[in-house]
Amino acid sequence: MGCELLEIQCLFGKKWTSLVMQELYYNQKLSFNELSKKLKTPTNKMVSERLSRLEKNGLINRRVIQEKPLQVEYSLTEKGHDFMDVFNSFKEWGTKYGITPTNCVKNNCNSCIRGIN
Repeated sequence: MGCELLEIQCLFGKKWTSLVMQELYYNQKLSFNELSKKLKTPTNKMVSERLSRLEKNGLINRRVIQEKPLQVEYSLTEKGHDFMDVFNSFKEWGTKYGITPTNCVKNNCNSCIRGIN
């Protein structure tokens, strides 16, 4: 068995993972295309990889709505919502110590980083 903290870092430390989670947190349900449009910058392959990993770890639900053409909807599981509580605590910590702006806690990070790559 490996270090659990390292496993958590490997899951959530990947670029776009937290931002994917935030979009699902703020929007409740999104199709793959809606999610990709909201994120703007990552490739479809990157979004697909992050969604697969999050689903495998029980943080998101994947529901097939229509088979032809394939339409899939994603949403957070209870476990995913619990993670967002932790994530928002990180944002509160950053605000407390001046690392992030004071309005950061209540905002979706994707709205703040649109121009950042």
